[in-house]
Amino acid sequence: MIDFRYHLVSIIAVFLALALGLVVGASALRGPLVDQLKDNSNRLKNSNEVLRKEKDAAAQVRDYGSQVTDAVAGQVVAGRLKDQSVVFVEAPGADDQMRAQTADMVQKAGARISGYVTLQSKYLDPNQQATLNELTDQLKPAGLNFPADASSYDRTASELASVLVTKQAARSGQEDPAAGQVLSGFKEAGFLTFSGQPATRATLAIVIAPAAASNDKNADAQNKALGALPTALYTYGGGVVAVGDPDSATQGGLIKALRDDDDADGHVSTVDTADVPAGRLTAVLALVAAKQGKAGDYGIGSKVDGPLPTPVPTPTPTMTKTKK
Repeated sequence: MIDFRYHLVSIIAVFLALALGLVVGASALRGPLVDQLKDNSNRLKNSNEVLRKEKDAAAQVRDYGSQVTDAVAGQVVAGRLKDQSVVFVEAPGADDQMRAQTADMVQKAGARISGYVTLQSKYLDPNQQATLNELTDQLKPAGLNFPADASSYDRTASELASVLVTKQAARSGQEDPAAGQVLSGFKEAGFLTFSGQPATRATLAIVIAPAAASNDKNADAQNKALGALPTALYTYGGGVVAVGDPDSATQGGLIKALRDDDDADGHVSTVDTADVPAGRLTAVLALVAAKQGKAGDYGIGSKVDGPLPTPVPTPTPTMTKTKK
């Protein structure tokens, strides 16, 4: 019994001593430690406040720049695309707002929009490639020939481009029943949708890239499939510009893929800032330059030629009226 009480008292004594040590130690360190923590907290708080103010100031400047650009853009682009027509082609995952805002800028430049074509995710589905290829053969218009080494996506892109754009201004704006049948066939099969009258064939084209770069393991193959269409639109039309946001110019993005593609180089213009008014203004200027046979890469991403075409393209004689 004594041994038990001895051990119990010893254990209690040890815990009391430990508790006393913690109390004494905490008391001794409390002042300096707490002061140091308070100083660090205050420094972090002040630093965060400075960063917040800098972020707010940068946002204000950006918004100001966008508002000014938006206000004057109509005057800058007015008449530059007069007598031209433009078809819009959206990749799966493209930003509808970017399309609408870019279309508004194109209309301010005086162009007629023939229609809007939106590719569906089924278009890029590897399991649907055989079906897409078979449908391409079934719908192929008379007189259209494919290169012997063309891939299945090259063939489909050529077929779509041949019914969406033309190099002959006289053919633009005229409803083509054969072209309408091709588009309707792909639409009924679920590979695309369209609105407006894209079968009237435009002289120029704008391709809207997916809103986000792809992290999918098949990203390269998908971008190659999508990239075949701008290249084909260049072949059959008077000029093409592919647009997207800065993310589209990074790894896995369509804009970057086009800039890395030898087939598109020198033929397909790109703009990686179409999410802001300045970028959409650049898209119109790039389209004017493309019509004049000049392709380039514009924006803030890698491999750009500059923020916009240089020198800034001027309206062609057909776009202006001579004062008497």
